[in-house]
Amino acid sequence: MILMTKWFRLALLPMLLLAHGCSDKEQQATVAPSPVAEAPVAVVDVALAEEPSVATDEPAAVSTEMHYAPFTQLPATTQWVTLRRGQTVSSLLSKQGFSGLEIARLASALEDVIALNKLQAGSVLAVNTQDGQRQVSLAGEYAERIDAVWTDAQWQVTTAVVPTRIEVSEHAVVIDHSLYGDAANAGVPGDVINGALLALSHFIDFQRQVYEGNRFEVAFERTLVIEDEPLFAHMQTPLQATYLRFVNSEDDYRLYRYQDAFYLEDGRLAESFLLKTPLNGARLSSHYGQRKHPLLGYTRMHKGIDFSAPEGTPIMAAGSGTVKRANAYGSYGNAVVLQHDNGYETLYAHLRGFADGIEAGTTVKQGDIIGFLGNTGLSQARHLHYEVYKDGKSINPLQLKKLSTDRLDGALLADFEAHVLGLEERTLRLASFASGDSSTYPPERLPSIGR
Repeated sequence: MILMTKWFRLALLPMLLLAHGCSDKEQQATVAPSPVAEAPVAVVDVALAEEPSVATDEPAAVSTEMHYAPFTQLPATTQWVTLRRGQTVSSLLSKQGFSGLEIARLASALEDVIALNKLQAGSVLAVNTQDGQRQVSLAGEYAERIDAVWTDAQWQVTTAVVPTRIEVSEHAVVIDHSLYGDAANAGVPGDVINGALLALSHFIDFQRQVYEGNRFEVAFERTLVIEDEPLFAHMQTPLQATYLRFVNSEDDYRLYRYQDAFYLEDGRLAESFLLKTPLNGARLSSHYGQRKHPLLGYTRMHKGIDFSAPEGTPIMAAGSGTVKRANAYGSYGNAVVLQHDNGYETLYAHLRGFADGIEAGTTVKQGDIIGFLGNTGLSQARHLHYEVYKDGKSINPLQLKKLSTDRLDGALLADFEAHVLGLEERTLRLASFASGDSSTYPPERLPSIGR
């Protein structure tokens, strides 16, 4: 997603002549980023041209008030131009016939909407300079178009919501090696898989309850613009899972998205108080209970469970709460302790480092990234040591079964039941899919299941 920010400020506007790109350090987390190296992204700055001399008591003519306007199609004379690697926005617009004054004032007019100096290489702008017009359009959030029109020596800036359509995809996967790997091989996007793992981890211990032959079904929606596609071509389209099903030898979980949360068929909120596994793609390497310590050499109580995963794997908050501590903690190494409701605490130890903003007093939500797996403290190998306490007493995290008590009722429950009924044809079709089967279609073109 393009970087939307209000950071850009034009101090000393007439004196800025040169572009200056952001350093790599400004693009990284301050402590312990994920070990997966992302492809380098060229970030370019806008070179602001010098304005002609003006009287010192005359303010710069810019319009910073933001307005929303109905969507209208861009003029037929609009040209699409792409920001190349190493190119500045100033040079790009200069080639399209914009003056230094116009470019400088455009950056100022947009400063509270989008920072031109943060545009990534590959970003597309729509420009129109025909018949005396001066218009620049660019993408804000996905499906949001920002228009700047030069009128009376200043830029008038408006935002319009671009028309979209919804594309529905359905996939069925019978697990052979791992849920993530098999789903990815079947064409399910990574963001959808991660969201499904997070939702299902309220009920499923992915270390002990997932076996070959288990079945996973997912339906998700993708939002796609139907106008001004070039503006948004470099952006990731929003994805949202609407239905999840996981079947093993013991259970058949069906989760329905309703009002930004997942619910079970009976209207119960599909969440547990604490996640069973606070990280993805990990292997349970040590259980709760008495064991011989691998470094100390004698038997003592192991008050938590250990997960083995690649160093730098993101660690999630098992539940919503407040950070009690996030620092070096004796033999635990770098550790985070979270305080939850009803006397519960969770501890995450041997971290390589902490996520941005994680410190004592910070409020976190369930699933937020709080740190990264490491090998600090009294630790033999990279792993996460995870403990759960109730009123100061340690308990086995794998035996904690405290489901949310939230449940829909009244008009909301009736509306949810109608929503579930409306998805019945889709869920029946998914249940009939063989492993690896999928379908993609607009929702108004629902394929028949052969009734």
